[in-house]
Amino acid sequence: MSQPIRKNDFSENKKHNLRLAIQHIENIEILPQQIFSYWHLIPSPTSQNGFKKGRNLVGNKLDLDYGGGLCQLSGIMYYLVLEAGLEILERHPHSLDIYTDTSRYTPMGSDATVVYGHKDLRFMNSFDFPISFQFEIFEEEILIYLCAKQSIEKCDLEFFIEKKEKGKQVKVTRQRNGKKEICSQNFYKNL
Repeated sequence: MSQPIRKNDFSENKKHNLRLAIQHIENIEILPQQIFSYWHLIPSPTSQNGFKKGRNLVGNKLDLDYGGGLCQLSGIMYYLVLEAGLEILERHPHSLDIYTDTSRYTPMGSDATVVYGHKDLRFMNSFDFPISFQFEIFEEEILIYLCAKQSIEKCDLEFFIEKKEKGKQVKVTRQRNGKKEICSQNFYKNL
């Protein structure tokens, strides 16, 4: 799976932060029934831990803070984990929709915001074999791979978006082997 990394004044800092976080999670074996926790592996996004300032949603507005860009990493992981059919234990949506339909690089509802000590991305390896993640970062793109010694059938995801007066209501479902489940239902305020 891939996502663009949009060029802006802080894209180099974002790529730095992504690479730093990836060092803590890449190739870590997640055993069957083991729980993956984003913040259990990645240190607090501070300058002391080597993170740089980048764009973040802070207090329902765009601002600069250390670790900017880490939500793209948690988001792409969440999207891949959804497609793989793994059991999501904790995931938090962003409060605001900061993109337009043309600038959005992932379906609305496939995001996963993370705030150190408050909001985590956690899932369980519900397969009966180990899995791990690998990543590649290019000038304007991030790639993620879910690695296993057995093949993993991809789930079909559907994103239902209903426009409301002050934002959008989004329902995400996934289906595999004739079983359909609701993964999330969230409201995103307009920016």
